[in-house]
Amino acid sequence: MSEKSVNTTGIQPVHSVLHAVKILELFAYQQQDSLSLTEISRTLQMHKTTVYRILRTLQSVNWIEQSSTNGTYSLGSNAMLLSSSAATWHTPRDLIVEEMKRLANEFNEMVILAAVRSNIGICIDLVKSRYNLSMMTAVGYSVPFYAGATGKTLLAAQSDSFIHNYLSELPPAQAKQLAIQMTQIRNQNYCWSENEVDAGAAAVAVPLIIDGDPCALSISGPTERLRKIGYDQLTSALHAAVQRFKQKENALYRSI
Repeated sequence: MSEKSVNTTGIQPVHSVLHAVKILELFAYQQQDSLSLTEISRTLQMHKTTVYRILRTLQSVNWIEQSSTNGTYSLGSNAMLLSSSAATWHTPRDLIVEEMKRLANEFNEMVILAAVRSNIGICIDLVKSRYNLSMMTAVGYSVPFYAGATGKTLLAAQSDSFIHNYLSELPPAQAKQLAIQMTQIRNQNYCWSENEVDAGAAAVAVPLIIDGDPCALSISGPTERLRKIGYDQLTSALHAAVQRFKQKENALYRSI
């Protein structure tokens, strides 16, 4: 919710509007029905006078309501109306695609969303980079569980029984090695790979759940480019995207 993240077009932001958006976002993300002036001021590190003026302005157009009992603030009827409209036109899948586009724009690398369909790893969505890669780049292509960050992370995100059944069909040595990797991926919550699926290609992936469906979100590209960006930076960006998605998803379900 930083001003820096909003100002991506080169347009000089109107700070009073940004402050109002921050306050409304706080109501969307918090887990309470209402917030006090002090809580809003402290959480957003805004002066109480600024917060009060914005709240009063939002209250005048029914975006914010104030309790006559304890003076706390909550979202008003017009804010609820907008939230309901957003819920009508947005789904969790839409929300994660927004984050995928953000990642693709930030790093100019391909971003992949993979899920299990009929016990097979499948790319169910992707956002391409400007570069042409020597790998399959179409929705619907198969993602192997035994190789590559995307497939291994996807496998690690599945249930213990699913993993057990899959490993039982592999040669014992391969199954043992992959089982160790599953534990590592679950513990560290990410996976990196180089040259495992396509020569010269690398990927970084993290697990996430969309509507109860265990998935993997990954950034893929030539090994040298991803090394130059840094795997730690890519991993952090993926985790941040998942966190933003979870916040938006929670806000979406609360509005329904």
